[in-house]
Amino acid sequence: MGVYYKGGATYYRSIGQNVLVASKSYQYNNGYFGTKSPSTGSKTRNILSVNNLETAQDFYNKIALGGTEVIFNSKNLNITTMSDGTIISMRKTSHSDGTPVVEINISNSTHSGGIKQQKIHFIKDGGK
Repeated sequence: MGVYYKGGATYYRSIGQNVLVASKSYQYNNGYFGTKSPSTGSKTRNILSVNNLETAQDFYNKIALGGTEVIFNSKNLNITTMSDGTIISMRKTSHSDGTPVVEINISNSTHSGGIKQQKIHFIKDGGK
């Protein structure tokens, strides 16, 4: 039984290798995705979407491509470790506001590609 990499990647990837792909699909500026949350600091971000769970899953799949993934809590929590030491987690329901959330922890990263530490909430937007 071998090691399998997220998304069918053929090798263990760093988050720095995934920045370009994710930033083509999602707003990216100065190391952060989305927009600053109005109620918290710059590390908490928001991405608006009509289907917020689908958007969160798509973002997570792009940013975590080629990592090793573990799924917990009846599939509510996915944690992917990248080759550079970055840990990316996705919760389908956050504890704070019930939205899907992806957290990027670069504290042990050796190749973050400019991405900064952040927690991204995927907010339902009915107006789009």
